[in-house]
Amino acid sequence: MTVLAPAVPAQVAPSRQVAVSVAGVTVVVPCPIWCTDPHAGNYVDLVDLSHNGDAIFLAAPSYRGAVERTLIARVSSRPFSGTPETERPFLVFDPIDDECAQLDSTAALALADQVIAHGHALRAMAASIAG
Repeated sequence: MTVLAPAVPAQVAPSRQVAVSVAGVTVVVPCPIWCTDPHAGNYVDLVDLSHNGDAIFLAAPSYRGAVERTLIARVSSRPFSGTPETERPFLVFDPIDDECAQLDSTAALALADQVIAHGHALRAMAASIAG
């Protein structure tokens, strides 16, 4: 069994150790506390390993009473990717359950401010049609 540490110190704490299968070999890696991924698959290469937290989303009404998942977000990281932007935790943002953006903390906070402003505008619209 091989024990590997990620390239980025921020990934090390707080974490726990998990055993993953990489090309049929068991490897022990640090796994952040926020990660809820079971890491049950057999990874082809260690670079394929990712950590994923639970997703949050807005359940939005749509046509004929259907409910769509929108503004889907989760924390993720790919500690062995070799790319600083994905080795550190980042926010995966998927506005319409279609394509994802990878946001750092600054971009995620800016997005949150926009979502809050949109919510205030939506409340004002709702108030303008209240009977």
